Amino acid sequence: MPRTMDNVGFYSALGFVPGHLTVTVTLEAARGGLQAIGMAALNPHERELAIRQCHHLLEQLAPGYDYTREIVLTAQHQLGDTLFVRKGNEVQSFAICHSVPLVEGRATEEMRVLKMVASTEADFDHLVTQLCAHARVKGSKRVAIRVQGQYSDVYRRLIARGARVRWTDLRMSLHDYAEARPGNGGIVLSNWEI
Repeated sequence: MPRTMDNVGFYSALGFVPGHLTVTVTLEAARGGLQAIGMAALNPHERELAIRQCHHLLEQLAPGYDYTREIVLTAQHQLGDTLFVRKGNEVQSFAICHSVPLVEGRATEEMRVLKMVASTEADFDHLVTQLCAHARVKGSKRVAIRVQGQYSDVYRRLIARGARVRWTDLRMSLHDYAEARPGNGGIVLSNWEI
């Protein structure tokens, strides 16, 4: 994600082409009944099972993707938590979120969603509600979610919920290697960082 025109030119010379614009939106934290489960609240055995279930869901929606490392690092470094929602025994959606301030010593202003995966739009909507409630419990004022441009329907849903645009990033990828949206109606959002 180049930040300047010089960077766009540099990566273009290496064979990268502009892709979708990524728009970061924020939603206000809100009161609500928490139904999502945080990995931090689980015992080690339950956590391992939940991580495997999250991996299985992502593998179904976007074969080859694996967010296990991000889930583990988030927990190890106490950067935030991974929230997930189950229906029965299956994970239907999850989000890796960081709630520590970006600047040491500052108050927690927003919870940043790094990765978000949902089986359906309804599961996505429910997870967004849970993220807003979790942010409030954690003392954050808002939730920041990065939405890739190929998810225009998701973007419209978030704007309809009152989300505000905060900033944009241009994604570039090698020709013929751009990110593909899952063809099965699932949603896989990623900030392309840890």
